[in-house]
Amino acid sequence: MKGFITLGILLTQAVGLIAQGSYEKPDSIVGVKKFEYYFYLQSGTLIGCNECSRGKELTFTGATVHGVKIGKRLRVGAGLGYDSYYGWNTMPVFGSASWDLFAKRNAFFVQFDYGGSLKSWKYSQYDEYGYQGSEGGRMVNPMVGYRVRYHDISLALLVGYKYQRVSSTYEYPTYYWDPLRGQIMGEPNKTTMVKEMNRFMLSMSIGWK
Repeated sequence: MKGFITLGILLTQAVGLIAQGSYEKPDSIVGVKKFEYYFYLQSGTLIGCNECSRGKELTFTGATVHGVKIGKRLRVGAGLGYDSYYGWNTMPVFGSASWDLFAKRNAFFVQFDYGGSLKSWKYSQYDEYGYQGSEGGRMVNPMVGYRVRYHDISLALLVGYKYQRVSSTYEYPTYYWDPLRGQIMGEPNKTTMVKEMNRFMLSMSIGWK
């Protein structure tokens, strides 16, 4: 988890340095790619289920990404999001890279986000016997989309897949009476439950550049 947080901080700092450098280098320099700052806000829905006896679940997903556009096709950035699942909430921090399939103003693109949950928590934590806490894990999110630009404003529709790993820790008493010592002995039994959530993702984003 500390590694994911460190990765997010380094990505954010790198994006800032590259964006700053883009304003210091004149466009007239031959052979140097042009860097442009971009950001977008994204929201949509996650579709899927873990216990499918209840049917498909529709839950919310949202994120903001800031980064730099390198040349005409490549975008690299860092983001922070919020995802809800049935019984779970997560706050992923991640790196993002996308590639426009055609170097045009309006274009289809592929995007890949990878990171981990900065924070995760359960809806029903106070109702579960022995519950101690939750921890987020790896997040993987490949997508395809179509982006439309009007001046410096962009609007995109995306479809993709999201994988999120989370875990919760429980502690149960396992004490017993020791007749030789005349006292209660033993230590609590700790159990970690891991859950992997796989969802189809449909979302829309609006941003600058």
